[in-house]
Amino acid sequence: METIDSRNTGKNQLPPDQISPKEVVNRVVLFKNQLLRSWKLVAACIVVCAIIGFFVDLNLDKRPTYTAWITFNLGGGSASGGMGDLGGLASMFGLSAGAPDANIFTGENFLYYVVSRPIITRSLLKEVDTTSTSLLKPIANSKHKDLMINYYIWHSGIRDDEWEENDTLRNFRFVPGKNPKDFTRLETQALDDVFNRIKGETSIAQLDRKSSFLTLKTGLHFERLAAIWVNVLLETVQEDYTEKQNKKTDEMLKLMEYRRDSLATVLSGNDARLARYMDQNQQIVVAEGQLQQSKLTRNSTFLQQLYYAAVQSVDNLKLSLIKEAPLFTIVEPVALPLYKESHEPYAMQAGLVLGLMLGIIIVFLKQTYQSIMQS
Repeated sequence: METIDSRNTGKNQLPPDQISPKEVVNRVVLFKNQLLRSWKLVAACIVVCAIIGFFVDLNLDKRPTYTAWITFNLGGGSASGGMGDLGGLASMFGLSAGAPDANIFTGENFLYYVVSRPIITRSLLKEVDTTSTSLLKPIANSKHKDLMINYYIWHSGIRDDEWEENDTLRNFRFVPGKNPKDFTRLETQALDDVFNRIKGETSIAQLDRKSSFLTLKTGLHFERLAAIWVNVLLETVQEDYTEKQNKKTDEMLKLMEYRRDSLATVLSGNDARLARYMDQNQQIVVAEGQLQQSKLTRNSTFLQQLYYAAVQSVDNLKLSLIKEAPLFTIVEPVALPLYKESHEPYAMQAGLVLGLMLGIIIVFLKQTYQSIMQS
């Protein structure tokens, strides 16, 4: 009998690396009993995590965020021919070989340039129409003009966030037409605060690796402010880009215009002297008088040639300005209404779930520790 019992016992035993269903059920029952005995611990974890989530919800910014974006393409304006265009395109895709391109208008340089401090500052100090429903209405025809930075301060929420305890900044307004170099300490501080905030709310990125389209995007708490800001920023980029690209040609144009006007003045004076001389000496016989008349005539002809050449040079430089000007093509303009993202409070609900999970984990670890100590 002992031999038979020992055989049956050996058959019922499982290998060490396997667990029988009966043992699994026993462990689940033990864990359930342990969980019921430790319900106060689980409840405490749930309450603590729920309280933390409640305070997180109190500090959560519940204002909706309106996202405005504008997709555009930058082309033209290359004075170096087709290879310059191909080189800029390859640099945009990161395919250029050798040292990085020093041109600020290609590749990653352009992306940094768009959100740089000079561009954003220039955009903030531009006048905008604050009442028109049309985003493309010329500011010159508007009776309700204000600086972009004043419009941003009033509608962005910075007065209630960063400047909540500073009454001086809350009631501060910038004066149109003032040079940033002449700003007071208070104006500089206000500009710095606005710049640091709006730069974090603005981004530019390549739409796709296989295209040259760029997307300028911003997310603000006021719908019209977001739509106006991306338009004003892109307009400023286009103006500054054109000025820098055409800087040398512009300087040459100013020089040639000054030369043309100077030649016109000298030519007019020489022609006037020649006319007076001819009127006073109609029956000229003396060789010295004929020599003076020939000299004035020769000067007039020479000055005319120089003047015509200067006029032609001015016309050519004006055509070059048009040819070299970059072409900003808006592929996808800003369209109202903008995409609205609501920020609903959910931290308390998440805290309840996390508290329950944390309590179960603590009970499980406690039961495991007790079973190890008993064995």
